[in-house]
Amino acid sequence: MMASASPPVFQTEPFDQIPTIRTIFDAMQVLRKTCLGYGFRYFKVIALPSNISGGDSSLSGLATISSWPPEMIADYDRLQLARNSPILKQLRKQITPLVFEVATINHLRPGEEPASADVLFGRFGLTMGVYFPVHDYRSVRHAVSFMGDRAPLTAEDLSTLAMFSTMLIEQITKVTIADHAAKSVLNAREVEILQWTAEGKTSSEIASITGLSEHTVNHYATIATQKLGCSNRTQAVVYALRLGLFK
Repeated sequence: MMASASPPVFQTEPFDQIPTIRTIFDAMQVLRKTCLGYGFRYFKVIALPSNISGGDSSLSGLATISSWPPEMIADYDRLQLARNSPILKQLRKQITPLVFEVATINHLRPGEEPASADVLFGRFGLTMGVYFPVHDYRSVRHAVSFMGDRAPLTAEDLSTLAMFSTMLIEQITKVTIADHAAKSVLNAREVEILQWTAEGKTSSEIASITGLSEHTVNHYATIATQKLGCSNRTQAVVYALRLGLFK
């Protein structure tokens, strides 16, 4: 028997948190709060290819953000459950929320997969879930999912979480594109100056290391800071570190 759902713990709607997302870590935190607030155990965001073919797909490859335990993902992929997933097949042609009972959906699998899938999801106490299909503004297909052991979602819950999922994917896409743009906007010399700064070198020391004048070093640092949309060199270094610009 499924456990009763606890009422959402939000003082505001969950999508009111979306504007606070500036990084993927922020998205994880917002998802975790939403997941627990609605009585679920795990969340996942996946990017859906146009076709799920053979053994080419895996959950670890599809998931962009996930709170599933690593051992659960490993076993799911070891059993190749993505290959014949009824959920993934349905998400390719559905735009409305996909609510499911784990036992029911597992029994749509071929061969011995239903038994293996039942054991896996049962081990982690998962009896139901919901996927919210979302297209971003580049027409890339995503789905936000929540799984757990709770009572059925109300129509209001579904409506709120559908809006949350749409806004979440939009914000994550903006963050990802901004990060990629920032990575490409700096030239090699600007990255080099920021990297030496990250290692605690002063402008004078960087000038000696690079053979540039101190004025030129400061010029590169200023340009890099402006390109990254930061207000000072320290912020630029932190942002560059987060983007993985330093080798």
